[in-house]
Amino acid sequence: MSNTIILFGILILIVAGFLILYKTNRNKVEVDDHHSHDNEDGECCGRHTNCAKGYDNSNLYFEDEELDRFKGAKQEDYTDADIEEFRHVLYTMKAEEVDTWAHCLQTRGIEIPQEIKDEILLMLQ
Repeated sequence: MSNTIILFGILILIVAGFLILYKTNRNKVEVDDHHSHDNEDGECCGRHTNCAKGYDNSNLYFEDEELDRFKGAKQEDYTDADIEEFRHVLYTMKAEEVDTWAHCLQTRGIEIPQEIKDEILLMLQ
């Protein structure tokens, strides 16, 4: 009986630890947007989702007008279904369009969900 109580207590501590770790990392800003984007060879430094490559904004739009409804929304307010909508658009485009698409969303005032930002960074590496 006492072994069961000890094991149950350890299990509760482990779950509580994971929950604290999850909440801490979820609110943590991982990308430093206040660094210099200048690079001697003109390559992206890889420290941000949207690279300052000098995009031509005059004709920068993707067929993702369904995402326009998220303009001005905060990423913490997105539902799982909203995140899946971003993911669907992301995985239906060409790999070479991903960085331009992310930049396009930013210029349109659409905040990318953190989960999708992480996937974008993985794709751009």
